[in-house]
Amino acid sequence: MKKLNMDSWREMFYEKIKEVKPQDYWDLKMHQNLDYNDLGPGWKQSLQEHAFASFQCSWCQHFWSSVQVVILFHMYLDQHRRKGWVKMRVFRQECYQCSEGKLEEPNFKEESVQRVLENLVISISEKCYGEYVAQLSEVTVIGRHYGPHRSDHCEACRLGIHQRPKHTMYYGRPKDTVYHGTSKDTMPPIQLPSHNLPQDTISCDFKFCCVFCICIFIFIFIYMNSWILKLFK
Repeated sequence: MKKLNMDSWREMFYEKIKEVKPQDYWDLKMHQNLDYNDLGPGWKQSLQEHAFASFQCSWCQHFWSSVQVVILFHMYLDQHRRKGWVKMRVFRQECYQCSEGKLEEPNFKEESVQRVLENLVISISEKCYGEYVAQLSEVTVIGRHYGPHRSDHCEACRLGIHQRPKHTMYYGRPKDTVYHGTSKDTMPPIQLPSHNLPQDTISCDFKFCCVFCICIFIFIFIYMNSWILKLFK
């Protein structure tokens, strides 16, 4: 799979931001030293926790994919100059099949990048322009994905940034973040069986037991009378 470089990310970002904010100029740059919640005055933060990408170990060539790729964005809009800046950090994962332990950069397909950038533009609209956008892009798994997320081999998990809900595998929308997945709030609630039986059911069962006991008593009474009569003959 051909790796998309930063120029490809930037070109797609320009197209999407110009569609919604043609009056302002925005720039996107990679900053691998970006820290979570370490914001300067006026800067806003967006965290996407469920992007899809693949990885390949540079040591043993093991290949794996993940829907738990975490991307951190810091955004700033200068309204007077009509300019905005976005800093981006993509968190890495390491191979779990060899002892090399090197953190590898993710490889994104174009469709996955498009969805990440769509969510970024939504986050910019909400946090930098004060607009509300209801629809967020859902994650699309391109190709096969095997197994659960290995948090001990995830850079974002080690830093305490990526924290998944315990009752789901990889979906969720933590507070004040933009997600690349399905919100747990949209998932239908699980209906648990009730341990309390309806009153009508209890009443019917009681009546049935009473009738059954009466029938047994009558049968025993008739049998005993018949046995006594035979005894005195």
